[in-house]
Amino acid sequence: MAISELERYKASKHVTVVGMFVNTSLAVLKMLVGLIGRSPALFADGVHSLSDLLSDIMVLFAAKHANKGADGNHPYGHERIETLATVILSIILILVALLITHHALSNWYLGVLVMPDQWTIYAAILSIVANEGLFRYTMVTANRINSDLLRANAWHSRSDMWSSVFVLVGLIGSMFGLMWMDTIAAVIVSIMIGKMGVTWCYRALSELVDTGVDEETLHRIEETIRKVDGVRHYHCLRTRKMAGQILLDVHVLVEPHITASEGHYIAEHVRGALALKIKNVKDITIHVDVVEHPEQVVDPKHMPPKRQEILRQLESFITKNNQTVDLCQIEMFVYYYPREIKLYLLAQAKELKVLREVNIERFKIEGVSVTHVRLFGGLQDNNSTDK
Repeated sequence: MAISELERYKASKHVTVVGMFVNTSLAVLKMLVGLIGRSPALFADGVHSLSDLLSDIMVLFAAKHANKGADGNHPYGHERIETLATVILSIILILVALLITHHALSNWYLGVLVMPDQWTIYAAILSIVANEGLFRYTMVTANRINSDLLRANAWHSRSDMWSSVFVLVGLIGSMFGLMWMDTIAAVIVSIMIGKMGVTWCYRALSELVDTGVDEETLHRIEETIRKVDGVRHYHCLRTRKMAGQILLDVHVLVEPHITASEGHYIAEHVRGALALKIKNVKDITIHVDVVEHPEQVVDPKHMPPKRQEILRQLESFITKNNQTVDLCQIEMFVYYYPREIKLYLLAQAKELKVLREVNIERFKIEGVSVTHVRLFGGLQDNNSTDK
């Protein structure tokens, strides 16, 4: 079942406020304990949690503005704000990774390594439990509303958890005199954070440049279109994503002799099938083409005559045969084929007689290789009265 924009915002806001509270508490606790307990690694981990707090504020801002819905200037909505915020959050992850690495290697190079207090171990354990719980809580909501931004933020919490794990290992190693373990732990943490930042940044940038859906999803879309009765083929299938939601448009090819109403009916079947079979579809545009219709754009100058021009030539043909007829009393159905045009004329008794007298089947449309004209009677006379 689709999640409304308001529900997405409320869910994002709630989980983000919880994350802000947890990260604020952890940041203050680890920075204070790390400073008092003489643990640069724990203090750096506290700075990492502080960066989580800043990212939570960014998520809250993006969640509010990304779910405003469509307006005159943004007909597809504001979801790209969420994508852009994901890019910024990913860059923050990468920068934090670089800062942790720089801090750890600098301390190792300068020999600024001291024995930390045992209270730092308890703070690291508390950080592990809190961040893992926050990760699971945030990921459940992210999957429910399909938000890449919340997923990125959840993994930010998971990176904090692993950061605290390696800080804990480093602290325990330092307690046993292995001071270099603190440096190794910091470098490993920075690699994990940097890798996650690069991954999410790549995905968000791919979305910003309108990268299509994955091969599996594309295959499901194609199969769904093919199975709709009345669709002979399709072309010009294009997809893109916006904040985890799919936008797609496609040209479906139908038989050239069906009416516009039936073509629209088939298109609505395609649209409904895609909405039901493909998850997270935000917008679907279906264009109806006939078989053998070229994919490339056709110059209007090279296209066959339009209806008004055909009517003008038809009237001229009848006039040349010294006849007059009210073309408004004739229903004309025009069927365009690659090398010919077929006309089906439905007329009432008076016009039907005139069309037969001028031998309307001989009518040829100028600029068209082949013209086929079929005449039918039975259209009710508007001037007749029921008895």
